[in-house]
Amino acid sequence: MPAQLPEDIVQSIAIANAKSIGEQPAILANLALAQQIFNQNMQQQISISQQQAMNQVQMAAAAKCVAMIESAGCKNQSSIEKMEKDIEKIIEEMGRIIDKKGDDGSSQQPP
Repeated sequence: MPAQLPEDIVQSIAIANAKSIGEQPAILANLALAQQIFNQNMQQQISISQQQAMNQVQMAAAAKCVAMIESAGCKNQSSIEKMEKDIEKIIEEMGRIIDKKGDDGSSQQPP
């Protein structure tokens, strides 16, 4: 028959096991909190990336409008009217894109 462990070793192992079991909920809570913080950070980074992309689109649209205004040169009324229609079309398209982004729920907060 194998030798039995001394009573004080058995007791220290039991205390260590009880302590480990007692700390487990706190460890799991910390892991859950870390995961929640990570998820929120990732969502904020995605939101920033989307905002930067929209800013680039808006800058490109503004540059196109400026180029159209410069090309028209205010020389004749028909080119000015064409330019107005083109600018309105660009603005409407940007509005539809922005509305579509809002409808997708891409900017919703996590629960």
